[in-house]
Amino acid sequence: MNASLVIEQYPYWYILLCAALGAVYAFALYYKDNSFKEATTAQKRMLVPLSVLRWLTVSVIAFLLLTPLLKSRNIEVVNPYILLLQDNSESVGMAFKQPADTVAYAAKMRQLAANLTNQYKVASYHFGSDLQDGLKFSFTDKVTDISNSLDKLYNNYANQNVGAIILATDGIYNQGSNPLYSNSRFNVPVFSVALGDTTPRRDVVIDKVLHNKIAYLGDKFTIRIDVSAKNCNNETTAISISKGKDNGTKVFGKAVKINSANFTGSEEVTLDADSPGIQHYVIQVAPLSGEATTQNNRQDVYIEVLDNRQKILLLANSPHPDVSALKQAIETNKNYQVTTAYINNFNGAVRDYDLAILHGLPSAVNNASTVLGQLKSANIPLWFIVTAQTALSSLNQAQNIVQINGGGGNPNEAKADFQRNFSLFTFENELVQNLLTLPPLQAPFGQYKAAPTAQVLLKQKIGTVNTDYPLLVLEQASGYKMAVLCGEGLWRWRLYNFKQQQSHDAFNVMMSKIVQYLSVKNDKRKFRVNMPKTLYNENEAISFDAELYNDSYELINDPEVNILITSEDGKSYPFTFNKTGKAYTLNTGILPVGNYTYLAKTTFSGQEYKAQGSFSVVPLQLETVQTVANHRILYAMAQRYGGAVVPPSQIDSLLSYIQQQPNIKPVQYSSFKTQPLINLKWLFLFLLLFLAIEWFVRKFIGGY
Repeated sequence: MNASLVIEQYPYWYILLCAALGAVYAFALYYKDNSFKEATTAQKRMLVPLSVLRWLTVSVIAFLLLTPLLKSRNIEVVNPYILLLQDNSESVGMAFKQPADTVAYAAKMRQLAANLTNQYKVASYHFGSDLQDGLKFSFTDKVTDISNSLDKLYNNYANQNVGAIILATDGIYNQGSNPLYSNSRFNVPVFSVALGDTTPRRDVVIDKVLHNKIAYLGDKFTIRIDVSAKNCNNETTAISISKGKDNGTKVFGKAVKINSANFTGSEEVTLDADSPGIQHYVIQVAPLSGEATTQNNRQDVYIEVLDNRQKILLLANSPHPDVSALKQAIETNKNYQVTTAYINNFNGAVRDYDLAILHGLPSAVNNASTVLGQLKSANIPLWFIVTAQTALSSLNQAQNIVQINGGGGNPNEAKADFQRNFSLFTFENELVQNLLTLPPLQAPFGQYKAAPTAQVLLKQKIGTVNTDYPLLVLEQASGYKMAVLCGEGLWRWRLYNFKQQQSHDAFNVMMSKIVQYLSVKNDKRKFRVNMPKTLYNENEAISFDAELYNDSYELINDPEVNILITSEDGKSYPFTFNKTGKAYTLNTGILPVGNYTYLAKTTFSGQEYKAQGSFSVVPLQLETVQTVANHRILYAMAQRYGGAVVPPSQIDSLLSYIQQQPNIKPVQYSSFKTQPLINLKWLFLFLLLFLAIEWFVRKFIGGY
């Protein structure tokens, strides 16, 4: 470390003035003062060192008044980093035929790291789906993402002296982008240890299974199976699908003739969603003799079959084109199942429905009082659509969100006037613009008055006059939802939408939003447990959120919440939720593959609350699909960044490769530190020592 004095505010010759001031003060004190005239010869000999001490003390104090600075320079030599990355995925482990081979390879890598440590800084990592500290050779990771690991390395070492990267992998990646084009911008050599075997071996593989994760009860769904085979020409295998974990019910089977050495084929299978819940399907291809591995002959598929389609009753007074337009628009959303009926022959159970749309009802010929009574007693949301057949007086008695008085005469041609203060749900600007251009509906002539608690979505625009008459009004009073459309002619809106945009999307979206608002049930449960999803990959942590409400429906988290997770084989996993804010959260970590149920409990104000559900952990089989190593990527990276590719038997040679690189060398860093000299405490100790010595000597010779 080098240090120097700096005076920024005064010229350097002021130092001479400080020394002169000290000399004048010392001379006046010891040679002009009468105290020492009668001193003995021995005592007078002490005046010279005493005057020197006083001169030093006064000069230094005067110098410190100039606020001098001490500037120091620190030089640090930093050896370059060598970043060592080990692929810990299953595909790498499959290349080691014997456990002893794995042990020998791990010993070589650890020895390489130790040898590099003598000259370089070594940072070791292993990776699969993510980058982790340290070398690991368990080869259990279910996913390989090389580019993500390189990106994270760059983020950690972007401003460091990185000399080289050593990447030990088979080059197979099944997540993320091609590592050759990763976002990392290291300008350092990349040396690769080429693991795995590039020789195509005899193997039949299920490459990919495509399917929807969700199906609806009673529907059909399709599974597409992509199969490939290498070096199996003129042989026959078979594809089978079974429902259930192991030895389940076989639901599909077909023989497959392999007609080339590099065979690929696909099979689409349509199955019935006949059972609700998470359904487990096992897809297999029959193994052939001499295959490299049979682990890739099977894939497990999990499909959640939902039985929560909301049923909508579209009940009309008589046939009308609006009925067909509404049914087609609503059923574009697979969450809804629409039943169309006419009031004269309807004998269904209204309690089976989540929403009732009454078109032209109550009418003059049928006031539908029985059906209306049943719907209201069952608390079924209602949507009235007013037509020329609607009996307005009966309508006013059936609902109270809008009253229509008068009637008779010709109907009004009422266009839609969107109300931007509507807040029950949102409309995109494009949809609002489409609403303003729609053709008019046929609205009854009369006086309209909306209830104070109602929210008007559309008002009537008659000709060029914007009126206060509601066209579409909605309300939720005491948890009971209701809507009234004061006009007929929705079929015109649907046709006009197709004419303008060659699709019915805008009309369908508007109808779906109204139906969704009306049909969604309010959740009145005081204790709720939610999961972000019900299907987890086996390398994903399971998470829960929970909420507890008091009698005023205020969110609280005073009591403890416990949950018991039970696997399909009866193993239990108890946990306690963590409190966060005014709610609860839980991360259970990773659970084994299988189906699980959970039961959460808590007690508040002497009452026990429960919530239960189910989820599944599904296997990841990406690593068994590709068994041929991809060393071309490793050679391309070595060529692009400057480096080399070596087999596992030549791992020791990497040290000499790195030592021969001219750019891998230590970096010298200089840092400067400036501080006021007056901050040095040891300097004041010396001044105090000088004064103490001077005082003691003067006391001794009688100078005081």
